[in-house]
Formats: sequence, C-alpha cells, structure tokens
Amino acid sequence: MPRYVLTGVGGSLGSIAASYALEIAPPGSTLVFSTSDPDKISSETRRFWLEKEATISAASYDDVSSLQRVFVGAEAVTLISTWAFGRRHQQAQNVIDAAKFCGVRRICYTSFVGADDPAPIDEMPFLPRDHKLVEALIRASGLEYNIQRDFLYIDNIPNLFAPSWKFCGNRWLSNSGGVPGAYVAREDCGRVLSALLLGRGKPNTVYNVTGPETVTDEQMFQWICSNVKDQGQIVTVSDQELKDYWLQRGLPTTVLGDFSQIPMKLCIEDLLCCGEMVARGYMAKTSDTVETLTGRKPLSFQDVLVKYKDVFDGGTSYL
Repeated sequence: MPRYVLTGVGGSLGSIAASYALEIAPPGSTLVFSTSDPDKISSETRRFWLEKEATISAASYDDVSSLQRVFVGAEAVTLISTWAFGRRHQQAQNVIDAAKFCGVRRICYTSFVGADDPAPIDEMPFLPRDHKLVEALIRASGLEYNIQRDFLYIDNIPNLFAPSWKFCGNRWLSNSGGVPGAYVAREDCGRVLSALLLGRGKPNTVYNVTGPETVTDEQMFQWICSNVKDQGQIVTVSDQELKDYWLQRGLPTTVLGDFSQIPMKLCIEDLLCCGEMVARGYMAKTSDTVETLTGRKPLSFQDVLVKYKDVFDGGTSYL
C-alpha cells in the first residue's frame, strides 16, 4: 500500500493539492497531509479530509525530527516553497535529509520560472534565486525528483496587487513593460503538484506550469474594469520609478518589515521582480503541463478573476 506525504497543506497551494490528491489517488493509497500547525486548518476542510481517510500530521520544514516522524514509510513527499526568502535552501535540505533518513524514494518540489537561468545567482532576478539553489540540492541528493516551475499566479492580482490600486490613485503601477506572460492559476499549480506526487510525471523531469495563453497586465486590468463599477488606469513605470514610489511610502525592503500601514504586501524586491520576470520574457511561452498531468485544460485569467468578482465589486473597493 503506497504512502504519499503532502507537506505544507496549511497554505493555499498545499490545501488545493491535498483536496485534489483525494480525487485522484489510486485505490489502496495512503495519503498523509502535514503542516506546521494543523489547528489552523478549518474545521470544514479537516472534516472533509478525514472523511476521505487522509491522515493529518504536524511537521515543520525547520524541524528535521518532525519531518522524519511523518516521512516514515513514504514512497514520495512534496516540498512547497515558503516565504522564508534566503532560508528556503536550508528548509529544503531538512526535507531532503529527513527523506533520505526514512528511505523515501522521490521528492516533488514547487519551484519557480527562471530557476534554470544560467547566470550567477547574484545576477539573476530576485525570486528565482532560492529556487535555483534548492533545485541544485535536490539533484545532488540522489533522490528521484519531479520539479514544477510555476509561473506567476493570476491570483496574485486580486490578492496582492489590487489592494494597492486605490492607494495609488485608482492606478495599477506596472513594471512589466506591456510584455505578455503566461500567468497561471494557483489552482492548476496545486493540481499539478498532486499529480506529480502520485506518480503521473516522468522521473527526474522538470515541468513548466503555465496558463493557456500569454496576456498582458493591461488586458487583465481592462477585463477587471469592465466588471466593476469604477474605472481605473494602468500605468507603465520603470523598475526604478516603481521602487522610488513605494520606498517613499514606506514599503519594507524585506519580508520581515512592517506592512501594517501599507496596502502592498510584497517587499520591494519581490514586487519589482514580479514585473521583471514578465518584462524580461521569462514567462513568454506556454506549456501543456496542466492538461498532460491533470487531464484538464488550464484555467484562463477570466476563469480565475471571475471567482474574485465579489472582491472587486463588493465591500472591498479596489478602484
């Protein structure tokens, strides 16, 4: 009876992956879902998972012994990247060490587009740097692996960018340069992770996970404006202009800063890099990964954004 461990189920991506794993798990499989704090899982979600006979356990990427307790007897485990910038490679090493100690055969990692950039780490865009380091650790581990390089989430627009539009004078300040990118639904990325964990991928293979088409920030913003009461404006700015604008308003330079008085919840480097990844063409090509591994066509930006219509159009006014 194969045993699969899906870590990080307390986060949005991990929760999606967990529920989808229950849909597609082969008969006789044992699914273990772990998170650093199981008490934070909603009672409804917990009840659904338990009714489907999943096991919910506590394990932290920062605690090797907790990972070992969960990994015992597992065929494959996942590693979902966290917000611990600069420390994610150590978390990855902990997962690798625990997996090897427990005899796990395969690891599945959620990486990021651009992690294969051949440039030296300090010359790469900010976001793929840690992922490049983690991918190297996984390859050197001797474990069989699957790596998915997720493109930027469409969901970032309502969740991370839209809250700042009113603050910016009904404007989306974008440094993507009008270049189209293959933005992807977080939901699709979660499904791909489950598919890889349960063995649908080819051994030692990297998959780019993209949306069905390339679109510009302006196209998505115009769609949003056509579905809300007020109209806004998208303004293309340079990296330096965007940096100066937010630094002058107190946006933290690291994820450890105080974001309580600022509607933008990305630190400076993270914010700049989102546009840079698109502008520099890292997201210029689509893939068939979602359909190949899940049997479902990838969600379009309209499919995703319409789910946030009540957010855009309701009590929280972003424009």
